[in-house]
Amino acid sequence: MDTIKISNFKELTHGSNHCQNAAIAEVENGIEYEILNENKELEYLDFINLTEAVNILAEFFDVNAAVITKESFICAAALGSSIEKAFEKALDCDPLAVYQGTAGFSKEVTPELAKQLRAMKIKNVIAPRFDKDALAYLLKNNDINIIKIDTPLQEILGFTAKDIKVTPFGILTQDQNHSKLTKDAFKIVTKAKPNQQQAEDAIFAWKISKHLKSCSAVIVKDLTTKAIIQSKTNGITATELSMDYACESSKDAVLAIDGVIESEETINAAIQGRIGLIIEAGDSLVSKKIVKLADKYNLSMISTGIRNYKY
Repeated sequence: MDTIKISNFKELTHGSNHCQNAAIAEVENGIEYEILNENKELEYLDFINLTEAVNILAEFFDVNAAVITKESFICAAALGSSIEKAFEKALDCDPLAVYQGTAGFSKEVTPELAKQLRAMKIKNVIAPRFDKDALAYLLKNNDINIIKIDTPLQEILGFTAKDIKVTPFGILTQDQNHSKLTKDAFKIVTKAKPNQQQAEDAIFAWKISKHLKSCSAVIVKDLTTKAIIQSKTNGITATELSMDYACESSKDAVLAIDGVIESEETINAAIQGRIGLIIEAGDSLVSKKIVKLADKYNLSMISTGIRNYKY
């Protein structure tokens, strides 16, 4: 087992609650960043929300991507023809999460985008670059934390080798989940085939799902999350709630499951929501039965052979 040394702690104002002390220590090969506001310090929860945002941005470093996080959860994400369009699409998924939330961008923050952000009482904005005029405009609001990422986004995924949790039973360690889709694993297992847009949405949805807390369900359409449900006790509940949240947006959309579908109820919920395609691991004991039911209702399914559980 590798030896992990932690030193040079910097005290934070407080932890999850004001009664909890907290600190942060530098990590080897960690993200290089700058807080562009004067006399600004990030809080414990800020670092968690920024981490969730950066994980998503790293997945889509080469396109216009926007992500919204809050309370340690990924709330919305989208790709767009411009960075402004990506943010506009992400807002449609969860507009309430922006208030005192964190917004992350894979490309430069423009003056037009800065005006939107300043009007929304957002807490953190993180991006690799800020237009000079956009930065000046954002700095007029002392309540916004402005964070510039100096590390190239494509270098961030996989920079930590271990996931560590301290429990009363002992310190748990595991390798980080660095799973990637491959052509060999990516298989259409139903008679109905997805169209090109659905296939692209499926890859986008899978990359989002990879970073969600299990059990999760994410609905995507037009490279935009329409619903993100996570941290439930079973996949059926997550799927049903995602349909309720997405409403009419679920029609012909993609449903991504972080693991495998183990019950016909999940398929039934997807059918009621008029989902067009499901992407899941597809290696459960009942997978053949699930595929047969999907065929009955002309529902497309993609099997990845990869489980992305996250606890």
